[in-house]
Amino acid sequence: MERNKKYIEWIDAAYEEFAINGPNFSLKALSKKYHLPRATFYYYFNNKEQLIEELLKEHSRLNENFQSEIVKLKILMPDLYKIMFRFKMAVRFHQQLLRNAHIKEFFEVYSNFNQSSIKILLPLIKPHFGGNFTDKEIHQFYNTLTDAWYSKLNFSDFSVDYLNSLAEEIMNNTIGLYQNNPQNRS
Repeated sequence: MERNKKYIEWIDAAYEEFAINGPNFSLKALSKKYHLPRATFYYYFNNKEQLIEELLKEHSRLNENFQSEIVKLKILMPDLYKIMFRFKMAVRFHQQLLRNAHIKEFFEVYSNFNQSSIKILLPLIKPHFGGNFTDKEIHQFYNTLTDAWYSKLNFSDFSVDYLNSLAEEIMNNTIGLYQNNPQNRS
């Protein structure tokens, strides 16, 4: 039982640190900040890379929980952001994956989650944007919107209203790119 408790403490602390500061955190600082005995780290993990692999698995588990919530949605906005608000740390972690998308594993986790989410959200997105979009256009738009949303996301005002208004602002500024671009119609 103790092993599981300490392991979970390391995962929780590292997940939060990654979410806030990205993957370049130091184990020494992490240990000190969260009052975790540094010696216990090597009992559970071979190195920082293994810890980060475990963090990516944890993020995937949290994303499964998130997706089990969004599958219940009846309307897209603001209900999607009400759920995202409850997953604040996972949202921060996901933002760090985008910020560090030059690392293949981070990009894959980020992209895979977004692609599985669009499959769930597509029926809600279609009526929200009208009937003039093909599924391909909606997928492209969703990817653009998602990347822009995570890029602009500011956690100093993390509220449902802010999350929703940021999405509306980005949609209003980018939707014309897809409506007027003949390449998106092919």
